Amino acid sequence: MAPTTDFTAPLPFFYHPASERLWYVAHGPSPLIFAIFLKDVVRHELICQGPVVRDATHPFGTSTGVSSLAEDPVRRSLADTEVFDEPGALEETLVLWRDFCDAVAERLHEGEAVEPALAKTWVLVDAQDIDLQDAATETGSP
Repeated sequence: MAPTTDFTAPLPFFYHPASERLWYVAHGPSPLIFAIFLKDVVRHELICQGPVVRDATHPFGTSTGVSSLAEDPVRRSLADTEVFDEPGALEETLVLWRDFCDAVAERLHEGEAVEPALAKTWVLVDAQDIDLQDAATETGSP
């Protein structure tokens, strides 16, 4: 009988009640545990409102911690988590955070240092900051 589980799907988010943090286990040759305070996810909920991407320091980089499953306290704390399977209104923001964590994990697995990988990435900005009129449109050229 073939398994019905999709082994390539991302793991669920976990909630650690004692620390009030959400945890995500990122893919890679050495699984990494990312953690963020639930209140920071709520604060960052507005990030998913802006449609334009540019290079900058991402707010998730200042509020996300990363650990390895090789650390004993991390493995013990993981046993105290519960699956966070009802994200509700936070779902879009959590998907962005998961994408952020996966991107950081890839950079760490490629040998980049932790601090730059957490801090330098993309940030969404207000689309009204972009001038959609180009020179050809303003001069009447096709």
